[in-house]
Amino acid sequence: MMETIFLVLLLTGAALALLSVLSGLGHLGPHLPHVHLAHLPHLHGGGVHASDVSPVNATTITVFLAWFGGIGYILTAATHLPMLLIVPLAGLAGLFGASLVVLFLFRVLLPGQTPALRPEDYRIEGTLGRLTVPIAPKGTGEVVYNKVGVTRSDGARSVDGAPLPRGTEVVVLCYERGIAYVEPLDRLLAARTPPSEGDL
Repeated sequence: MMETIFLVLLLTGAALALLSVLSGLGHLGPHLPHVHLAHLPHLHGGGVHASDVSPVNATTITVFLAWFGGIGYILTAATHLPMLLIVPLAGLAGLFGASLVVLFLFRVLLPGQTPALRPEDYRIEGTLGRLTVPIAPKGTGEVVYNKVGVTRSDGARSVDGAPLPRGTEVVVLCYERGIAYVEPLDRLLAARTPPSEGDL
């Protein structure tokens, strides 16, 4: 009788652990269709911090069940130990298996996660870029810039409507309706450079 219970726990835990891994370690990755029986705290996409992840989650629970059932089944089938000794040993084995998953999660997976972006990380004002398409007088060109490790391009206009050649390094001063209003970097630096003693 106990062999059957341990075997069912092993198979159920292993199947649910595999499903949890395939679905992206609980809610850390893409969602598969699912039903919430109880609404417990969980994670959604975006950055994940180690402080946001509980060591008691779907993956560790299913791994605990699998190890508990597996070791319990082996001890019941292969030894003549009393059940009062088998259950605690199987429980310790389950805790050991769940601990391995928690260590892997916190030492390997989570430290490599990209930190969560703040709203100001999306703002491009003040970003340095380069024109890939020249800006004609009162016209529109294209600026390429790097933001949060991603190279992007947007339509660009000169702040004062002046033409700017291709390859000019520019700073985005304003962004409206998909157009970046830019100023050449050298012009901004010249305007902000204090006069030297010889110029006074």
